[in-house]
Amino acid sequence: MRRLVFIFSLLSALAIAQAGDFDAQKYLQQIHKPANKAKFHVLAHLSPLNQDTTSACWAFATTSFIESEMQRLGLDTVRLSMMFPFFHVYIEKARRFVQTRGQSHFAPGDLFTGVWDMIQQYGMVPYQAYSGLPEGKNTYNQQLMYAQLDSLMQKVKALRLWDEDLVLYKVRQILYKHMGVPPQVFEYKGKTYDPKSFLRKVVRLPWDDYLMVTSFQYAPFYQFVELKVPDNWAHHDDYFNVPLEEFYRGIKNALKRGYTVAFDSDIGEPGRMGRYDAAFVVPYDIPGEYIDQDARELRFKTGVTTDDHLMHMVGYRRVKGDDWFLVKDSWRTAWDGSPDLDGYYLFHGDYVKLKVLAFMAHKEAIPEIVKKIKAQK
Repeated sequence: MRRLVFIFSLLSALAIAQAGDFDAQKYLQQIHKPANKAKFHVLAHLSPLNQDTTSACWAFATTSFIESEMQRLGLDTVRLSMMFPFFHVYIEKARRFVQTRGQSHFAPGDLFTGVWDMIQQYGMVPYQAYSGLPEGKNTYNQQLMYAQLDSLMQKVKALRLWDEDLVLYKVRQILYKHMGVPPQVFEYKGKTYDPKSFLRKVVRLPWDDYLMVTSFQYAPFYQFVELKVPDNWAHHDDYFNVPLEEFYRGIKNALKRGYTVAFDSDIGEPGRMGRYDAAFVVPYDIPGEYIDQDARELRFKTGVTTDDHLMHMVGYRRVKGDDWFLVKDSWRTAWDGSPDLDGYYLFHGDYVKLKVLAFMAHKEAIPEIVKKIKAQK
């Protein structure tokens, strides 16, 4: 592995040298990038929202996925509050930080489970009831809030202030100041709800019918494993691990069957270009035919692939042998390109194979993977 890492580092340096001569527009024509959103069979979803300066992509992507599932199942079409689970996950992270005497990861990032866990514990509210925006503001700017929370927790650890009630009180005061107070009751379509009754009566998805899938060699295949990234602060070990070929086929088939897919991906790549609305693997990194399990694993092991960003796949199209995925995004660069694709990226299949760490889908969308789970019992 050391030799592989050295070779990989050398090739990376050569790739950087070649980057200046790369014609992205010409290459995108060669891999048949679709011209616009209309080229896809677009699955039901609500319009993209910009997360601005927040680190809440996981909340934007996962609530978007839930909204689409509600539409698919014939439930209400309603924009949900991304900031309701975001608020409460900070409370639970602070609680864990105190309980572990400062050993638990405390940062704004999270995964699908950040939303999944919080809404099971606290319920859910519509966006109209709680936007998480400061009064009079229409864009998010949470940098000061993050700095204040981080400073508080550093002080807690340095002074060994392991009083859970006191720490949670102080965390809530910071969150209230920057995000407002989440509602205990609210009106929706003429009826009064609290967060738990809204979850039970309006959102009401079959929560146990969803599956998280990953593909890495650091753990055995065909077992539930922990996704080993810092944002998995709760150490969830319910990601089903499958070989890359099955992982990729699962994503593609889910979309072809009419199911959207939430996913976790690395986005710090030269081939993710907002001005072209595209994410693709540049050929001076690795040619498509060489993308395999080992190439994927090496990039994860060396830190080239990291847990950066969660998004939501809402369409698929194959063009002259190339797979393309329509991705609803919340990161600001998704508004840099064509107005038709504001809030979206087009992900090439090679990028998905190499850079997507994990995905979530309804079990009916991925029956081939579900069979592998049943075979292990």
